[in-house]
Amino acid sequence: MSKTAVGLFENPGVADQVVHDLDAMAFPHNEIRVLGEPRAMAASGTMSTPRGEFEVGLNREFQTFGASESEANAYVQGVRRGGVLVFATGSNQEVDIAAEIMNRHGA
Repeated sequence: MSKTAVGLFENPGVADQVVHDLDAMAFPHNEIRVLGEPRAMAASGTMSTPRGEFEVGLNREFQTFGASESEANAYVQGVRRGGVLVFATGSNQEVDIAAEIMNRHGA
């Protein structure tokens, strides 16, 4: 069963460095995901609120990972303030290494 390490970074450059370090450790690139709030969110309907839809979807995704509602909200608020998330999914050992790298960079 795979696990996911998640790091929130205030600076997109730091998130890029985390991805670089994960790549250097031979972490499977297809298991790394970087997510920030889209700058331009096109409306998907007449009464649509794209930012709200993005945040609700992100909140749900965190809860499927097992985050509590307050933890999920904290991550969403971090992204709302311009933060960038890095997700790394893999085995227990891979995720432990990813979390160590993320923590070194101030996740």
